[in-house]
Amino acid sequence: MQFHQDYDEWSQYESRNFITYWYGEGRYIGQSVVQMAEYDFESIESILEHRMNDKIEIIVYTDLTDLKQSNIGSEEAFENIGGQTKIVGNKMFVYFNGDHNDLRRQIREGVASVYMNAMLFGSNLQEIVQNAVMMNLPAWFKDGLISFVGQDWNTGLDNQLRDIFLSEKYEEFEDFAEANPALAGHSLWYFISQNFGKATVSNLLYLTRINRSVESGFLYVLGSSFDKTTESWQSYFKQRYLGETRNMEPAEGQPIEFKNKRNLPITLVKLSPDGQKVAYVVNEIGKFKLYIQEISSGKRTLVMKQGFRNAFQATDYNYPLFAWNPGGMELAVIYEVRDVIKLLKYDIYTGEKVVEDMSTQYQRIYSIDYLNNFDLVLTAAVRGFSDLFLYFTQTRQTQRITNDFWDDLDARVVNLRGKRGIVFASNRSDSLLLPTKLDSILPIATFDLFYYDLEGRPGELVRLTHTPHANERQPAALDTTYFSYLSDVSGIDNRFQGYLEDYIHHYDKVVRMQDGTEVVMEPDSALTTKLDSAAIAQIDTIEIVPVIKQRGVTFPVTNRDRNILMQHTAPRAGREVELVLRDGSHRILFQPIEATGQAVVPRATFYREKMRDYHQRLSLQEETKSKPPAPPSPVLIEKEQKSIDLSDVPQEKQDTGKIDIDNYLFQSEFDEEEVPAQVIVEEDEGEITLQRPEPEYVAPENLQAEQEEGLEEFRPGRIIPYRIKFRTDFVTTQLDNSLLFDGLNSFAGTPQDFGYPPPGILLKANFKDLFEDYELEGGIRIPTTFNGTEYFLVFDDKKKRLDKRYAAYRRALRFSEEGSISSPIQPKTESVVFLTQFQLRYPLDIFTSIRATTTLRFDNTVPLATSPVTLEDPILREQRLGLRLEYVFDNTLDVALNIKNGTRYKVFAEAVKRFDLQVTDGLSLGFNDGFMAVVGFDARHYQRLLKYSIFAARFAGATSFGSEKILYYLGGVDNWLLPRFNDDIPTPISGDFAYQTVAANMRGFRLNIRNGNSYALVNTELRVPIFRYFSKNLNSNFLRNFQLVGFFDMGTAWQGLTPFTDENPLNTKFIPDPPVPSNPVTVKVRFFRDPIVVGYGGGVRALLFGYFLRVDYAWGIETRVVQEPRLYVSLGLDF
Repeated sequence: MQFHQDYDEWSQYESRNFITYWYGEGRYIGQSVVQMAEYDFESIESILEHRMNDKIEIIVYTDLTDLKQSNIGSEEAFENIGGQTKIVGNKMFVYFNGDHNDLRRQIREGVASVYMNAMLFGSNLQEIVQNAVMMNLPAWFKDGLISFVGQDWNTGLDNQLRDIFLSEKYEEFEDFAEANPALAGHSLWYFISQNFGKATVSNLLYLTRINRSVESGFLYVLGSSFDKTTESWQSYFKQRYLGETRNMEPAEGQPIEFKNKRNLPITLVKLSPDGQKVAYVVNEIGKFKLYIQEISSGKRTLVMKQGFRNAFQATDYNYPLFAWNPGGMELAVIYEVRDVIKLLKYDIYTGEKVVEDMSTQYQRIYSIDYLNNFDLVLTAAVRGFSDLFLYFTQTRQTQRITNDFWDDLDARVVNLRGKRGIVFASNRSDSLLLPTKLDSILPIATFDLFYYDLEGRPGELVRLTHTPHANERQPAALDTTYFSYLSDVSGIDNRFQGYLEDYIHHYDKVVRMQDGTEVVMEPDSALTTKLDSAAIAQIDTIEIVPVIKQRGVTFPVTNRDRNILMQHTAPRAGREVELVLRDGSHRILFQPIEATGQAVVPRATFYREKMRDYHQRLSLQEETKSKPPAPPSPVLIEKEQKSIDLSDVPQEKQDTGKIDIDNYLFQSEFDEEEVPAQVIVEEDEGEITLQRPEPEYVAPENLQAEQEEGLEEFRPGRIIPYRIKFRTDFVTTQLDNSLLFDGLNSFAGTPQDFGYPPPGILLKANFKDLFEDYELEGGIRIPTTFNGTEYFLVFDDKKKRLDKRYAAYRRALRFSEEGSISSPIQPKTESVVFLTQFQLRYPLDIFTSIRATTTLRFDNTVPLATSPVTLEDPILREQRLGLRLEYVFDNTLDVALNIKNGTRYKVFAEAVKRFDLQVTDGLSLGFNDGFMAVVGFDARHYQRLLKYSIFAARFAGATSFGSEKILYYLGGVDNWLLPRFNDDIPTPISGDFAYQTVAANMRGFRLNIRNGNSYALVNTELRVPIFRYFSKNLNSNFLRNFQLVGFFDMGTAWQGLTPFTDENPLNTKFIPDPPVPSNPVTVKVRFFRDPIVVGYGGGVRALLFGYFLRVDYAWGIETRVVQEPRLYVSLGLDF
């Protein structure tokens, strides 16, 4: 569903291993994607130990909203999956969310996914067809491995897994893997790589593919069964986390109670300036609500809600953003409506809302804070770069502060040392505010904090932190001296505090001339470098002047056992709130601010200790190659000191022999080698320091050197416009007897006993372009009786929001009729149906659409010349034009084969007009009296039961009226392989029927247990995948998809206004039937039949040889009499 025209023009760039596509203002995002993809390509190949000949195609979107507007992955599911082979392609897509590190993760995961598909399913059609049915891997295997390749084990993953283990939520790996397959799988692959080596990963992949079994792969590679391995995994992490948290502290704040029965995630929380209210957002897979809650009373007010639950697409947790007005009387909310960014101002006391559009230059906004009572500070993406802005709401004007390719996020307004400024997180390598372009260095370093003086407006930032291997985020103001932030330098996101101090950055030589002018130069430079002999003669004085700059001094203040996910402060009220994850639930904690300057050394996690050791070894290796210059002074590490009083801000001193309290080494509960007391800390991640960085500090040498050496050179001359190209999406060769194109048979041109088409050989192929905007599908079906053929061709145009479909269908069927006494030769007839359709679909959202379909149909019934008499039989020609309107809603989610969750329904109305077009004896067009109208509905709901099972219910009905009608036959099941027709129920003698079709399911009866121009039907089923309750690791496709089914059907079909009218022929029988005009006597018998019939019974569902087979055994109840049971065998999925 597209909201803009940016997708009209795409560009492509071909590099060594990738073809990258972008549109509009995504050019610089595309460039960074090209360089990052090539930069990580060899690394991914080395992990998976696999190579591909084809280049991977990367589609780049500017943000998540644009990605959701794409057509990729929106194909409709096939009801009969037998024999379908999905062609696994080499296409992936990514989007920018303001953080190039996350963009890099997406690229690595996408490449890993393409490689895994190639490894597990093959790279050519023969291998794909061979492995498509055989390879059914558990979700944790693939999702976990993709996540493992996409990103290294990090603080966020460690925190999630720690909380799960310490809360003892899951007893077995299978339960955990079912609830969170990506995290469970990632942790297992991480465990394997740590204990058996990374080479084991590719070996497991290879043997899993060869043996088509996960269990066999673990036995052959690791020498232990999968169950034994998961037991070791569980023991490993349990002991690790219990040991880590032994000397850590839980969060101590006062919990704020709020209603959250479904345990929905909280995406943003902020405290009001007076500290009396808290605003927070809960997000249920796309449907968010913004509340304001009074802390003391617990009373909460709904500010706004928007969106809908969407389990099909990635949830956008970025919006809404909000900020409290400094006076606490207004809340500013940033959100998005159909790709348009809105600013809502909500009056806290009156509830009044004012909405306005934000400037269109912003592609996406990532953070918001009030500068004063009117203006805002934003971090936002413009032309693919995340920068810092001032936004003046009264004039809607923007002032840009940063203009470079570095990522700027989490901007907060602070008041430090009597000056107002902005503290924000950035992965920039230096503190200079210079316009820079993306070239040879990628913005993929960790985030540090920087300070921008709003009053001085300097051309340089103040670096507050410098941790090359850790991230600092979420800054907040505490008072006029201190600020706080969150850092994961210890392996857990703990709270840090800091302040600004002056220091001597360097010395300048100032030369004052006799005329009052000054010349500034380096202290050790010769005068002749800038002055000639004449100028030197005019020197008045020479002075060495210190240059004073600012820097940040920081220290930790918490030692938590869980990450602090988010924090916000109310400096005037002296209070703060924080968001934590504990026992699987988000909790908001409220507490007073303690800006006392008391430093507490947090314990390092096992993961962070390993990382520290790795970087120490890496640093030693670099020193052996090229010894770096010595720092100004060494750092002494005091391991015994737990808390240091920093209430008095330290002043700059020249004494280098003091114990430097600016650096700490985290202690671990695990055994480690003795660390020297004096080390160089330039790049050591294992320590947390009171930061005294140089403002002009550049990126770590090893990272910069690696990028300069291995970074792909981007050549703008290679950018070319994209041209449409198609690829095969899937091919199908299967037995099929489904009704195609509504399944309406001509009433006059086919035998009166309606039946399902016999199983036929269906050949079908589907082709799509790269962006899936255009789709072409064609097929042919030949019945096993070899008495006809069916052809169809469908073309979908989904380029714009208004989707278009063009379809053509032809069916030719030959059948024999009963011969007469005078002519024993059976007359043969050929029925030819040709129809074309044009459909418009207007999506209201991803679940709901309005559809209009125009159908032009030609029915020709041709008597074949089997005797001299049939030569004179006329050809019956019927031509009709129809218009159908539909309202469709579908939010069902396929959780397993034949197992859905959700609701779907459609309401439709159709008008059909008969006409006569002649072209043989001149062109003539006439409209006959035939007119038909049809209205109906079909609603289905799928409710999850007992974890794996579902209760499915269907309500359907339709009626046709006018001079022509549709005759509905009630009975049987969909796609019945051996249909039987009930001749005991009479059909209406005079109904002027144009078409006939089936109304199913009505099990317990043959077709035509009831008939008429209207029908109503209720179906209920309980589907139980019985073997899944006995084992969670089912390698057998048959056992995994085997289902027991209990069902209850009830329905009726009637002629006339209601089923109980005299017009209904159900209660009337003629003898003989049908009446013979030459017979002098015709007996009309009337008797009572209940118009409503009921069926019940049970059945099984199984996947055999790639076909989903349904077997039902049912009893019918007609006029309160239980009928003999019937057996039904059919193909395809249930309703």
